[in-house]
Amino acid sequence: MSQYQRILLLADPSLRRTPAFERAVWLARASGAALHIALFDRDPLISAAALVTDTRHTEAAIAQWLEPRRQWLHSETDDLIGKGLNVTSEAVWSRPSQHAILQHVDGFKPDLVVKDVHYEPLLRRVLIAPLDWQLLRSCPCPLLLVNTLTQALPRRIVAAVDASSQSSEHRALNEQVIHQALSMAIQCDAQLHLVYAFSGPQSMIDPAGAGIGPIGELARLLQPQHQQHFDELADAHGVPPDRRHFLHGPAAPTIADFLREHHSDVLVIGSAHRTLFDRLLIGTTAEAMLDAAPCNVLAVKS
Repeated sequence: MSQYQRILLLADPSLRRTPAFERAVWLARASGAALHIALFDRDPLISAAALVTDTRHTEAAIAQWLEPRRQWLHSETDDLIGKGLNVTSEAVWSRPSQHAILQHVDGFKPDLVVKDVHYEPLLRRVLIAPLDWQLLRSCPCPLLLVNTLTQALPRRIVAAVDASSQSSEHRALNEQVIHQALSMAIQCDAQLHLVYAFSGPQSMIDPAGAGIGPIGELARLLQPQHQQHFDELADAHGVPPDRRHFLHGPAAPTIADFLREHHSDVLVIGSAHRTLFDRLLIGTTAEAMLDAAPCNVLAVKS
């Protein structure tokens, strides 16, 4: 199983060691990967003034504004280099946008991008897709979104697969999810667990507690097929019976409850490339899992 070679950390503009910063450093140390720290930030007043002032004045103002950020990065980089890590850094005059980040991903070609989770109010999410959601959909390499830091390295990694279909697209995405989860588990000496949430009869009950007839019956017929797909996937990757979990219920809340109960550190999910229509929808499974998960989320594509 290959180790990480190049890790890109999207540093927080607050100029502090956030959970994502610490997790990226620990992963770089565990894997021996080169770590590049990129800090995206800009001052809106200087940007506005640039429209009406001389270019030389604007460039000088930008350089002055970026200087403390560069100094902070240099200080952190020197400290990490002194501890034996291969680290580079840069301060980028740009708001942390999807376009700017993807340009750096394309240039640096990392095996892993690490970023702190940033929560947006519900109303803002309805109007504008959060940056984290945009990166879930568009980042071409594995994206680790960090919302908590409980210990130096993850000890329990959970790979969430989709056993509802045997299509080539589903199989490829499941394989990549397990590959990335297993790679991180090996590098961090962590346990790997496999989960699937089947939205079957237990989740298809009306408030009075009665089944809902034909739909419930259909779910009962489908469950053995999904169970077989799940077991075949687990068998193919050597996941022992005590680390495979066939759950019942809607994916996001059901898996989130499992993660809490089992004190999981990282959830690995698949994020498929979507059509334009799909991208207009709020609350697709990957985005819902990011909002619901009580741990860090590693999103991968096939």
